[in-house]
Amino acid sequence: MNGNKIGYVLNADALGCTAGCRMNQTSNPGFGEMVKIAAQSGQTIFGIIANVHIMDDGLVRQLATTSDINDQVIHDNRDNRIIPLEFSVIFLGFSHQQRTSHLLPPNPPLSLESVYPCTNEEIIAFTTAGNGGYLRYMVGKKEVINFDLVAAHFRNMCNLLTDDMRGAWIEKTTRHLVHLYRNDYNTLSELLHTLTDTAVFTA
Repeated sequence: MNGNKIGYVLNADALGCTAGCRMNQTSNPGFGEMVKIAAQSGQTIFGIIANVHIMDDGLVRQLATTSDINDQVIHDNRDNRIIPLEFSVIFLGFSHQQRTSHLLPPNPPLSLESVYPCTNEEIIAFTTAGNGGYLRYMVGKKEVINFDLVAAHFRNMCNLLTDDMRGAWIEKTTRHLVHLYRNDYNTLSELLHTLTDTAVFTA
């Protein structure tokens, strides 16, 4: 794969994976960012970053208990020490031999497989294929549903798509979400309310 890797897979299962990298002062994996990971049999897995966790250690905990931390100590801790960052990825589908599928990949990626950010072209190609079936993996379980993750995805897509593509994509994906929760009005209402905060329906 081409591009600058943003981390390495730590562990994975059929639904997603956890990846790790060194925290960077200028750029880190972002919530709602779409990524790609090579898998077995020549497949490319597409996923979305669902959480970002900056790890701590004994020194950070000790420093945090002091009454006043010197700015130089803070900068030294951030710039010179290796601070681990972990991020979780939800799998949305995969591609194989130039065919895109909004189904879970047959095999998860192996440990220490590189994680790359998707290009704009790859995001558009993946999300506009089909009728938005990949969205069900973001909202598949009510007890762990993440409305803000869907909203972040909508916001990112609206910034990425051209004017002539944006309206059709919003309509298609919103219809799919309504279909997923057609028998659960309360959940659907809360999700759509969160989406209105992104201003995608008034852009």
